[in-house]
Amino acid sequence: MAFDASPSWSGFNYQGKVALYYALVLINKETPDTDLSAYSLMLESTEDFEIKRNDESISIHQVKAYNKSTFEKYSNALIEITLELYKQPTVFGFVHTWKVINNRPNFTSLIDSIKNDLILICNEYQDSADKVATTIGNAASDSKKITKISAILRYAFPAKSADELYAILEEILIEKNDALSRIASYEYDDKKKYCDLDDINKKIKNQISLAFQARKKIVTDDHLDKAFHHYLGMIDRHIIDRHKTKAEENKLSIRIDALILVLETDLEDISKDYLAYKFKERFSYQVDQYMSDEVDYPDAGNDQPCNLQAACAILLALHPRVLWEHYRSFSPHLLLDDASNTNNAFTYNDEGIRLYLLKILHSVDIASSAPNAARYLFAYRSSTPPFQNFLPTTITSNGRFDLTSKQMHSNPCLSELLYEIENLIHCGEIDHIFYPDAEKNTEAPIEIDADQRLKRTETFKSISVIPLNKAKIKLAK
Repeated sequence: MAFDASPSWSGFNYQGKVALYYALVLINKETPDTDLSAYSLMLESTEDFEIKRNDESISIHQVKAYNKSTFEKYSNALIEITLELYKQPTVFGFVHTWKVINNRPNFTSLIDSIKNDLILICNEYQDSADKVATTIGNAASDSKKITKISAILRYAFPAKSADELYAILEEILIEKNDALSRIASYEYDDKKKYCDLDDINKKIKNQISLAFQARKKIVTDDHLDKAFHHYLGMIDRHIIDRHKTKAEENKLSIRIDALILVLETDLEDISKDYLAYKFKERFSYQVDQYMSDEVDYPDAGNDQPCNLQAACAILLALHPRVLWEHYRSFSPHLLLDDASNTNNAFTYNDEGIRLYLLKILHSVDIASSAPNAARYLFAYRSSTPPFQNFLPTTITSNGRFDLTSKQMHSNPCLSELLYEIENLIHCGEIDHIFYPDAEKNTEAPIEIDADQRLKRTETFKSISVIPLNKAKIKLAK
């Protein structure tokens, strides 16, 4: 894959779920006694995911979470997977999308639309007097500033000359190589060639239900929910481990029989990990919702780095329980206690994440971030004196600050922040000051001429609660 899925965005939540759905469909195509130990699921390797048999690919998959149907939006991914299929003559390729992919204007199929794009690339090379300046010529050059299509060609065939690249595309077009006959938009069980963000959970749970029924297991909403989140935990751990070992030659995969084992395991006991995975699934769902909203997240039409993508790549690479602790830091006004082992343990505010926290993460330059996973903090730090830390929050902008202040005073989780954070960022328009000791009245009066500077072991006497726009200005200095 020419462009790594992290931090580029293909649906932080969606991509792993599509892979899980496809693996469950594979399981359900066979009887429960079928030996599938030779099969495995690999994520983020050659493509977004692939299915292997005896460590050899049998299908490769691109997942594109775009809220658009125009062919142009998917063209690069389709060319990329076509070139990969050229190199793997027995493998099939599928593209999974949120929206149906329209054909190019005046073309009647996905394949003809891909062909048209390849023909234009070949014609440009064939007709140009300066072949080095063409898409193919740039791909074969050592130039660093090249188009995405040139980069895809170079990544697929790094040692080929321009003439050799042209010959490869010609082989595909005249069907000397049958790559185009092995690519398709994936068709789901409802016969649709797309799956909306809100439907993928239902489809996964339906496949789990079918697998339970085939094994004569009791099927209840509770059983489905526990199996569903157990699977998401497996996918999450796998992706985190894959990123840790990305440089290693032997890449990690998930064995299909390990997925089958979940169907035969008693998942009655609720664990804190289960609850944490449930929270992480909901958090990443809010990210996908935000990024699919054209008002909150308009298509910039370029490949510039995105603050939110980069921030979420950091946060969603955390273990779910660590992410939960970060969320508690982001929400100093909420009493979030996970001491009990019930479904009420991991309560959270979807609105605070979706409308406020993600907006801040999207708006503030990721270059000023100073994440500290060990202390459960994702904050920003000013680069000029006075050096200060700025914490993004889920504090809503439509409430009275005096009530928010009371909530913060009653939150025992706030104490850790008092040693490190001078500023809390919110999405309102008004500056506020929070005095941590305002309701304690236990301090002796400050002596005249006393040193007002804090010792490193002391908490801050006050914390600024500042609007997002003001925080951006301060951090940009």
